[in-house]
Amino acid sequence: MRMRARTGALLAALLILGGTAAASFGNPETIRVLRNGFTFTVNGQEVQADNFLFEDRAYVRLADAAAAMGMTVTWDPATRTAAAVPRRASIRLTAPVDPFAPVIDLASLGVRASDVEAVGLEGAGETFLSRRFTLAWDQLIIADEEAVASGRPVLALNAQYTLKLFTRSGGMLRAEFTTAGLPELTASGERRFVMVPAMPERGFHWPYFLVLPSDAHREANAGHRRYLVVDINNTGPGGSVPETIARTRAEVALGEQVSMKLAEELWSPLLIPAIPRPVITYRYGGEENTLFTHALDRDAATLHLKMQDPELARLLERQFSQAGYTVESLAHLDRQVVAMIEHAVGYLNRYGQGVEEQVFLVGFSASGTFTDRLAALHPERVKALVSGATLDNMLLPLSEYGGEKLIYPIGTADYAEIAGRPFDLAAHNRVARLIYMGEDDPNNTVLYRDSYGGEERRIITKLWGEAVLPRAEALTKLYGEAGGHGIFILDRGVGHDYSEAMYRYMKAFLEANRDGDEPVYPLPADAEQLRFTVYR
Repeated sequence: MRMRARTGALLAALLILGGTAAASFGNPETIRVLRNGFTFTVNGQEVQADNFLFEDRAYVRLADAAAAMGMTVTWDPATRTAAAVPRRASIRLTAPVDPFAPVIDLASLGVRASDVEAVGLEGAGETFLSRRFTLAWDQLIIADEEAVASGRPVLALNAQYTLKLFTRSGGMLRAEFTTAGLPELTASGERRFVMVPAMPERGFHWPYFLVLPSDAHREANAGHRRYLVVDINNTGPGGSVPETIARTRAEVALGEQVSMKLAEELWSPLLIPAIPRPVITYRYGGEENTLFTHALDRDAATLHLKMQDPELARLLERQFSQAGYTVESLAHLDRQVVAMIEHAVGYLNRYGQGVEEQVFLVGFSASGTFTDRLAALHPERVKALVSGATLDNMLLPLSEYGGEKLIYPIGTADYAEIAGRPFDLAAHNRVARLIYMGEDDPNNTVLYRDSYGGEERRIITKLWGEAVLPRAEALTKLYGEAGGHGIFILDRGVGHDYSEAMYRYMKAFLEANRDGDEPVYPLPADAEQLRFTVYR
């Protein structure tokens, strides 16, 4: 005989089965019963408990039935009354929960998924946190698709939470737990990467990817100082934050960019942010401006200064909001990347990765432009710079020329206003600097409205014209005349790309600059392919 009972109906049945003993004192008597003559289930789950059949009535112990329903039994000896009441208990999970994919094992809490009627979550000073909860195979999965798509964890890292489980019988279980931090960066011998979420409290509003190299080149680099290689994502204009993260992740996984190949061969970790490039264009003061975050253009680098003008601030807030962003999240992108670097170095070294405080900046095209400008704004953080496809738009260590003030990003006329400190040529020259481009590169940044504003374009075309190669040669000559140090290379017969000889030199350049305290400028072995100018 099989007895099935749903929770709600069973509680009423329990009262008939002796759930409440009246205050009267019964008389002892001997009866004949059939023991364990049926199977007792609650919500489809068999309950292992003694049962009895007497005069075609089924009897189970109140305590057994109550426990199966997540309830407990109380006993009042004064009135000789037993009562089944909802269980309220608190449990603390000892193992930390993964904040990126949080899963709670209900079996470890003594609860079945079928017993749970409602779920609540509190933490971070809030009594209710909006998350999606899924019950599957006695596991509770906590999800937040929007957070994951935006590069944020479902739950905060290293945080305290309380999970509240409400059972169908009216009971409530409170399970306290702590989330884990970032993944351990233990050596595996294989190339792998982790995504570090945005941490506004640490100074960066966007996630970054941190790549650990394989051990294929570990032995070849043994005995040398180890540097974090930093590049900037160049994932194109438009697209949502989730799309930016997905594109950056795909590029990192592929590992084909020059910075990624160099990092692997130098056995260096690699940092690449996932900074969006929203299409934001506005007109103010008679000039049209277009934000180009991936190149750290003038609009991006001076955003914090523009916000000091109340009228312009209102315009920018409206334009950014319409694009789905806040001004704060895209202001000070140079400082945000520096904050990522500081975090990554600390994160790596907590796990014995042994990287230096300074970094190698390596970029190409728009990311080459960003890294060139970042090195100029924060030379104290940079050991060496390799900037590709940028000879025609590199930042000059010069404030005036030809009767024009060379404003950022042409030169340093307003450097102090943007950086918050005067330009220091000596500090600038302490960065080992390699800037190159294909001699036949057709990519003319002056023609693009997102690369330069009207005033910048006027200055550039007046002083050096629109043609790419003559401008690159003129800027190279002027760089040295201004007292700047570096090696500047035109890669013969190459367009918007680099030759194998150029790649070999990039690697040799970084290798030469990892152990000493002063910049080193080795001469290219293939001077026929690599037409170079060096100032030191």
